[in-house]
Parts: sequence; C-alpha cells; structure tokens
Amino acid sequence: MVSLIFFSCKKETKIIYKNAILDSAYISITNASPSISNLLFYVDNNFVPLPDSPFSFGSTTFQTYVNNANQINAASQQLPYIKIPVGYKQLNFNSVSPSASFLMNGYFQSGETYSLFITDSVTHGQAKCVLLQDFIGPADTVHGQIRFLNLSPDAPSLDLYAFSYITNDGYKLVFSGCGYLPSDYNSLLNAQSFSNMTAGPYDFVATATGTSNVVLEGGLIIQPKSIVTIYAKGFVAGTGTNGIGVGIISYQHP
Repeated sequence: MVSLIFFSCKKETKIIYKNAILDSAYISITNASPSISNLLFYVDNNFVPLPDSPFSFGSTTFQTYVNNANQINAASQQLPYIKIPVGYKQLNFNSVSPSASFLMNGYFQSGETYSLFITDSVTHGQAKCVLLQDFIGPADTVHGQIRFLNLSPDAPSLDLYAFSYITNDGYKLVFSGCGYLPSDYNSLLNAQSFSNMTAGPYDFVATATGTSNVVLEGGLIIQPKSIVTIYAKGFVAGTGTNGIGVGIISYQHP
C-alpha cells in the first residue's frame, strides 16, 4: 500500500475571471512521466517560453492572468492554461538531460480548454501524450468539480472512493473503473468531464477495480467553486521518485 497526503500538493489560488480571446485556445500541460524531466515546449517548432519551464516530473505549467484593467489593484491568478493559436498544431517537447524528444498533433478550437498529460509507456519505454478537451460545468458556492485520471502505466484499473470528514459517508465516485488512459478509450473519454462534489474535507482511496486492494490514498479539501484534477503517476513497481504517487491540479472557477 502506498500512501500520500494530497494536502501537500495543493496550490494556493485566488478567484479570477478568464476572458476568452477569440483567436486563442487554452492548454494545460502536465509532466506525469518520471523518466523525463527538464522539458521545453514548442508549437509548430517555435519555442514557447513559460514562467516555470523547463518543467519536471509532477509539474504543471501555470500562467498568470488578470481579470480587470485596474493597474493599481489588478486581480490576478495563476491558472494551468496557457494560450496557443487555434487550428491544427504540432506540439513538440524536448529535453537535453535526460535526452528526449517527441511530438503530437491536434486541432484546437477557439476559446476551448485542453489538458495534455505526458506519461510513460511500459511496453515501449517511450513517452506518450494524452490530450483531453476539458468540459467544465458552471460553478456554485456549494460544490467543487473534480476528475480522476490513471496515468500510471503499470497500475491496474482503479476505483476511487471518497469519505467525508463531516458526514462520515463513503461512496464510489463516477469515474471509477479508470484504466491507463493511453490504452483505455472509455476512460479517456470519461476523463474529459468533471463531476460536482459537495465542498469539504475528504479522504480519497483508490483501489484496484472490483477489489479492496488499496493502491493510493490521501486527504484533500474540496473548496467551493474549485476545479481539481487528481491523477495517479509513476509506477506501481517503481521505487523512490519513480514509485506510484498522486498529482493534484487545483484552481478556482471564475
């Protein structure tokens, strides 16, 4: 059994309104591959400088956005989405140490949001890219929105359970039965949507599907109007930093 406290991964955020720019799409990039670090990002072979690049295993790109024109008291927040041009684009990644170079192609629609996850393929020993179009629902002051992704190449299909600190209720979440996304098409489709969850503190437990065998567990506070991606990363058979763990991407809904 591998344990991880989710609280340590959470980012502090502030509420902000993100106004869509008609000639841009938005993409979030997360490195979930323990064997590749120091990644640089290119669009159509043009280098894209990012505030936190090169980014390493377990990191997600973040960009600062401003929600008003008040230069004295501007409200800003780091969001995981960076802007890229719309249309059919080639996304390139490169790392000098260790040496790695790979690419993927995709079509990006104006004003839409996408998440790209880089993970390993155990079978071929190569990086794989998973591109999701994010469908985020409207916010309210009672719920947060969450999803769970299995990006651990040698992990079994996973069920996710939530146990409320407040009510002591426990239940299986709708995105259970989540297989490794690059090789499980149904899980890939389900991963594009978020589910509402009553705000509050929870224990989360991931088990091998249909069993009580715990693979991951930890605690996380779901904030009102928050958007949270929980993802399994690393290898069940790995050790140290390559071992299976949990990544969290969390920010506030406009």
